[in-house]
Amino acid sequence: MNRLRFLNPLLCFALLFSFLPGYSSGKKDKTPAPVIPVSRPGVYQGYSSPQYKGFTYHSYYIPMRDSILLAIDVFLPKKLEAGKKIPTILYLDRYVRSVQAKWPFNLIQDPVLTEVDNSEVSYFTSYGYAMVVVDVRGTGASQGQRKMEFSPEEVLDGRDIVDWIIAQPWSDKTVGTTGVSYLGTTAEMLLANQHPAVKACIPRSAIFDLYNNVAFPGGVCQGPFIDIWGYTTRALDDNNFAPFGKRAKLLARGIHPVKGDKHRKIFKQVIAQHKGNFNVSKGVDALTFRDELDPAVNASLNDFSVHTRISQIEGSHTAIYRIDGWYDGALAKGCLDATMNTGNTRKVLIGPWDHGPRNNVSPYAASKKVDFNIHAEMLRFFDHYLKGIKNGIDEEALFTYFSIGDETWKNSNVWPPQNEQVQKLYFSANKGAVMASSNIKAGSVNYVVDYTATSGLTSRWNSVTDLYMHGPTNYANRKQEDAKLLSFTSEKLSAITTVAGTPVITLNFSADAADATVFCYLEDVAPDSSVTYVTEGTFRALHRKVSEEGYKTSYPNHTYKKADGEPYKSGQEVSLTFDLLPISYQFKAGHYIRVSIAGADAGHFNLPKEKPAHFNISSSAASPSLIELPVVTE
Repeated sequence: MNRLRFLNPLLCFALLFSFLPGYSSGKKDKTPAPVIPVSRPGVYQGYSSPQYKGFTYHSYYIPMRDSILLAIDVFLPKKLEAGKKIPTILYLDRYVRSVQAKWPFNLIQDPVLTEVDNSEVSYFTSYGYAMVVVDVRGTGASQGQRKMEFSPEEVLDGRDIVDWIIAQPWSDKTVGTTGVSYLGTTAEMLLANQHPAVKACIPRSAIFDLYNNVAFPGGVCQGPFIDIWGYTTRALDDNNFAPFGKRAKLLARGIHPVKGDKHRKIFKQVIAQHKGNFNVSKGVDALTFRDELDPAVNASLNDFSVHTRISQIEGSHTAIYRIDGWYDGALAKGCLDATMNTGNTRKVLIGPWDHGPRNNVSPYAASKKVDFNIHAEMLRFFDHYLKGIKNGIDEEALFTYFSIGDETWKNSNVWPPQNEQVQKLYFSANKGAVMASSNIKAGSVNYVVDYTATSGLTSRWNSVTDLYMHGPTNYANRKQEDAKLLSFTSEKLSAITTVAGTPVITLNFSADAADATVFCYLEDVAPDSSVTYVTEGTFRALHRKVSEEGYKTSYPNHTYKKADGEPYKSGQEVSLTFDLLPISYQFKAGHYIRVSIAGADAGHFNLPKEKPAHFNISSSAASPSLIELPVVTE
């Protein structure tokens, strides 16, 4: 009788917390683990066994080296044997570790987990892991002010937190770390401390290069995302859940205080401190270069980034398993770049997913549901590197990736795959794309820039933070949108063509303004003339200088530094060479490959004040405009 009275409130309660990324109802994950083909069949030996049901919850304030108190939640397997030592999985959370619901909903569940959801805590505690979730400095119920995101102080806090963990009576003195998005990035940042207890790291949808993967892909400001992310974080820091909808305002009391904080004395001080936090969206859109100082923090976007700590991260010797999706903003690019620059990356998994992942984005999938059991895959890695279980994961191929179109999982020890060859498609004045430079129809093509052109409200860019989403990530038939763009289309394909890697485009380009930004789309045109999105690249002409400086890449590198900027002059013809985001995609025989060029992606990117009315693309056998496709031969 009493349980029935709570059914409707409980449903509202579950819906309430759907506004936060990663939240689930807490139901046990029953999705079977996929069996991925490996190079040595039979090596895989399964998982450890679940030994516990349910978990206990504790919360604490723990002091950092400068006496700042950080709020942490600790989840231990229920009925853990006295004296039993277990490994820990650590999450460093910027988005509030847990929420307290208003009465009577707090009688149903307390605390309510947010970014690290119930299903994940239930899953790993059942296998004998402790789970520790921390509000990083200046967030949630933790003391301090945020001077910047991923600050040096925040990174150093990781060492103090690990020291506290391994001093606990339940700790076996081994720690793994993981998380999605910001939490995936802080997981990798933790390795820069080179703490010997940290044995395994699984960054999911993490940020390797804050400038090129998030804030300025291709040097183009992703202003709308920055604004909405800043709005989200400011609200959370102020303990204000109203922006997340009426249910949140009605049912959420707010950030969960630490147990033992009598009369919420510390908590009240904390929220007052957070009023002075750095505003990430203030002034970022006024920046242009990666090494340009933001006057609000006297730091550049380089100072916020994992890539500036490569040597320390690699020197930790901590085993890394990188997990991402082909349609996850520009983060799959960062995932592959990070792998190339860190010798301690042991595994890479890239699926047909967006951020998190939340959705299966393959246009050929029967459902948007992610049917890959990522928790089970993570368990294999943690079991091996934290518990020493010989399950064969260390002998598998480095890369496991999903091929869109043929809808299959594939493995490779190198990226791009070893049997990859570059197929060039040359652009012609008749808007064709030909395979031989001798077949180019020489000349130029003029494009009247349409500033309403967009990749849509459900694009890869919208998936990266919740309040920016307008439904599941989805690319509809682009035939109508292509009418706004300049397109070059190949001849009919006589055979299956699989592109796996990073396409690179070179344009002989001019425009009638003193600045120019180019958006390029790789597309699949079916015999019925429907157009399927494959991938894209963005680039600002100011950054066109190609350089060997910086971290290693598999594509032409641009520094995006102020010293290397080459201001564009109206009417000047220049060569632009830039990468499209990596992908694995199969074009069917009888289809056509199309490259479409735009001057805007409305709703996603800010453009410079100088906006050209016309682009001009020229091509000839002696000086071609072209795209280089990394084609894999089966």
